[in-house]
Amino acid sequence: MSEEQPRNAQAGQRQKQLEKERRQANGNAFSNYDLTRKNEDFMYQLNKQLDRLGVPSDKKDSMLKETIDKLLAGQKKGQTARALFGTPTEYAKELKNPKPTPAEASKQSIKLLAIDNMLIFLSIFTFMFGLMFWLSPAAMQTKNAGSSGITAILIVAITGGLIFGYVATQVQPQIDKNGKRVSKKPLWQRILLIVAGLAAWLIIYMLVSMLPNVINPRLNPWVYIGIGVITFIGDMYFRSKFHVTGSLYGNRAPRR
Repeated sequence: MSEEQPRNAQAGQRQKQLEKERRQANGNAFSNYDLTRKNEDFMYQLNKQLDRLGVPSDKKDSMLKETIDKLLAGQKKGQTARALFGTPTEYAKELKNPKPTPAEASKQSIKLLAIDNMLIFLSIFTFMFGLMFWLSPAAMQTKNAGSSGITAILIVAITGGLIFGYVATQVQPQIDKNGKRVSKKPLWQRILLIVAGLAAWLIIYMLVSMLPNVINPRLNPWVYIGIGVITFIGDMYFRSKFHVTGSLYGNRAPRR
């Protein structure tokens, strides 16, 4: 036991020495850019985080060079790395998965908006019917499941997502090259699109309520509530992961 302790201590010392040498090597790599000591340390930590995230070396080099240029420009104004980028860990994640620019966000695909709206509608309808049937069990005794059947809810959610996903891409403002919000269609066309989309969706809602129970069963209220909660959380994750900014929640430009 006594022999193992010195060996472990020596191994620990070697590890510390290697880490110190790596730190010095990386520090020297950033010392040629006239960065302040704190900014050099930020670059060292950022380099480590990019390695940890598995960013390819060619992409990492360009990310580091771009960051150094911004740091040098910031130094002239008295701005620190933390003020410009936050922590190295946060900035490394942002570099690997960059948020869309306002112009890119305004041109989101109908696919993203449709999926987002589908999840929203599914969450709303399942939670609404689940809560209603839980508060009033007698409502579940109706002979025909109608619009509260799971098949009807799914059809309404999917078609609503597609319809309003398309409408959103047509009516929401776009951001031009000058950063100004502009509408690609006149107001009367946007109003007509919204009204037509809503009318088509309501017709689908009424039609699916006629589906027979054999293919449109009504589920347990707690199952509906569970689906509603899970799809709501799933939609929040989806919006965050893909930076969805325009749908039923409105068209909010991402913060930069």
